Amino acid sequence: MIAGVFDEFLGVPTHPLAIHAPLVLIPIAAIVAIVFAVRADWRRRIGWWAPAVVFVLVAMLYVAKESGEAAKNAENVFGDIDRHQDLANTTFVLAIIWLLLTVALAVWDRIGAPRARALSAAVAPAPDWIGTALSIAAAVAAVATTIWLLRTGHAGSESRWDL
Repeated sequence: MIAGVFDEFLGVPTHPLAIHAPLVLIPIAAIVAIVFAVRADWRRRIGWWAPAVVFVLVAMLYVAKESGEAAKNAENVFGDIDRHQDLANTTFVLAIIWLLLTVALAVWDRIGAPRARALSAAVAPAPDWIGTALSIAAAVAAVATTIWLLRTGHAGSESRWDL
């Protein structure tokens, strides 16, 4: 970690600033992931934008996680934050899984699915089971990330305000 980058931003502790964007954007992206699981034609149209957006969300979570570590190391925290920290680590891992599944799905939609359609066109049109499975897995990972994000935020607010 680079000293000071995650400590303060314009004199304000970074962690409270860094957590708000993921708290708003991840649930929205999870809803989009669910829609893409249902509407494959929309998913194929969006292409590489979905993995790019999830990558940005993972980067935001990384900043939130590292700024939380910096706050903990600076003893700029209140209460017992061990549970909050454990949930944050799990949220980050789930987000990385979501990213990997989204990248795999984009690769399949661009490379694998057209080849599979071309091969099966000679015999009979086949359903895209791989794309469907990857899309459902990505949607499940998105929902799991959202749930753990909300649990993480709740545990953090409990430790901060003794709820």
